[in-house]
Amino acid sequence: MTFATLRALHNIIGDALDDIENVFRHASAASDPLDALRSPISPSPSPLSPYSTNAGATPYSPYSPYSPTSSVSQSPGDVATQAGYGAADSPRTPTFGATTRKMGMAPCAVPTPPPSGRTQGAGRPGAPELDWPVLDEAYYDDGAAARARREVAERLSESPVVLAAVSRLVAACGQMCASVQRPFLTVCDAAMGYHLPAGLRLLEAAHIPEILRDAGPKGMHVEDIARRVGEIRAGKKASASHVLRLLATHHITREVRPNVFANNRVSSAMDSGRSLSELMDAPEEKYEGTNGIAAFVGLWCLFKSAAYLADCYLPPLEESSRTSTTHLMHAPFNLAFRTDAPYFEWLETEENSSRLRRFGRAMTGTAAWEVPGAIVGGFPWHSLPQDSVVVDVGGGIGSTSLLLAHAFPHLRFLVQDRPQVVTMGEAAWRDRSPQFLETGRAAFQAHDFFRPQPLWPTVLRDTSGVANKEDIPAVFLLRVITHDWPDLYVTRLLLHLRRAAGPDTKLLLADWILPLACIDEDPDPETPRERVEMTDKMKIQPLPGTVRTLAPEGSPLLPNLGKANANAYWLDLTMRVTFNAQERTLREIAALTLTAGWRIVQVTRTEGSLFGHVIAVPTDVPQENLALLDVPLPSQAPVTEVKGWPSTLLTLK
Repeated sequence: MTFATLRALHNIIGDALDDIENVFRHASAASDPLDALRSPISPSPSPLSPYSTNAGATPYSPYSPYSPTSSVSQSPGDVATQAGYGAADSPRTPTFGATTRKMGMAPCAVPTPPPSGRTQGAGRPGAPELDWPVLDEAYYDDGAAARARREVAERLSESPVVLAAVSRLVAACGQMCASVQRPFLTVCDAAMGYHLPAGLRLLEAAHIPEILRDAGPKGMHVEDIARRVGEIRAGKKASASHVLRLLATHHITREVRPNVFANNRVSSAMDSGRSLSELMDAPEEKYEGTNGIAAFVGLWCLFKSAAYLADCYLPPLEESSRTSTTHLMHAPFNLAFRTDAPYFEWLETEENSSRLRRFGRAMTGTAAWEVPGAIVGGFPWHSLPQDSVVVDVGGGIGSTSLLLAHAFPHLRFLVQDRPQVVTMGEAAWRDRSPQFLETGRAAFQAHDFFRPQPLWPTVLRDTSGVANKEDIPAVFLLRVITHDWPDLYVTRLLLHLRRAAGPDTKLLLADWILPLACIDEDPDPETPRERVEMTDKMKIQPLPGTVRTLAPEGSPLLPNLGKANANAYWLDLTMRVTFNAQERTLREIAALTLTAGWRIVQVTRTEGSLFGHVIAVPTDVPQENLALLDVPLPSQAPVTEVKGWPSTLLTLK
């Protein structure tokens, strides 16, 4: 039935395109195309624009969803039949009215967007006036009208309905390619794919997006590009034609004429916005004040570490080549860069100061992974009592807390991080929103989160409004913290938070939640059901937030939507090769939190994203795990100290 599968994938692509066009058609008919996307939170520039900045800025909240009109008057069975799935495989249509939703306990709850009801062969309305952003069109300053139109299109492309449709479209296209291409060629693509990040790294390091910006849509000849690179980098003149052509083959640049290349929508997203003279005079300031995308590309020169994955985790063929593991965070990174220090400790050395600055800016660029403002709907903040304290553990310069402080004026915030980061955070808040620090609604605190929670700063305690009130927070917030650390470190961190928690304290983990590549909790059809272990398994209720599949039921798509969600799995392996850590599945997160006395009760996700918010409550701590608080962590061997903090234990946000 391969042809039937391919036809079904083709129908999914068509349905997704219809849903996207409906959104753009609806916006085209409105007097103001962005009316449907308005939010009460002040918007910031789109993270896709290479000239925008979002460090500490207040991002806009998730867009209000637009429900496709084509599915309103049709029953799920009719829609499924028209979509080509067949009546027996009718997709279930859940409530589809909120950007962020709580995933229920029911094992059959499938978070699928409503089908479009596209009838095969039927004519479609004319194309909407507003069109999808053009792949070959870079972010050139070509006038206010064109710029405004492009910005509207980019904003529409980030609406929840569009993100969900794009996920189905990309998943179907990726699966169709894997189905029809010869296996040998698919293997070759994967085996030689290391050239792509290498070429991308060269593109960014040579400042080619900035050079091509000056050339405009007509492009620049490779000889002129090489000359400009040599002038800026004061290095050997070298032609990059074959690298640029590889990138153009993957739609990252554009070859407009033989050996003449130009930016497109993708490559221009890496443009720092710096002039060529600025890059020549002060290259170390390239990433300052940018959205961090260029810094992110430069940061992941750590793809070099990935080449040592097998060397690190497989036994060596020769005993003489065996290396001793000196700490729990020993990873392929250590072999690639010939150091025994964990990544963060290595990053803080004097010779890596430029890498450290780039890392900080690159973390800003990762905000584009999360639906803007999703944290606002990821927890019932409005239900917390007046003057409740949210402790932002490892909160960096406090960008997330600043957003929440603006959105929920009844809450107070304590941002904890390394001393150097705390200094930067206080400066940023005094520059942007000094009233929060001056009134005691927010405070910063230098703290190593592998140690017991300290007393709160005096300014925060004095504004509690209750005499002799204990330092018991309403929420411990950890945003993209746990994926940097192996399980033992995370358990120790969460144990300290559990000891400082009150009976009503909540733990909020904001991080990627990796879905399985198979249907979750679905028994193996080859396993006899009479087996005791299988019978017991069938009686177990799924975890809160468990999703059986992200694909419409009855469709041939991979349950994790395959190619559409590949970024999360790339990041997972990046954590592995850098920190010996990982992104985690919901099962892994639940098991890990239980080791420290936290039980998951709710999970929220946003459409089109694997980034989620996991809420846990205090529960009994396994007594045997309390010993972890007294045993030094493996990497606490003698290391350079920074103001009393072992730098091995410090984390950077």
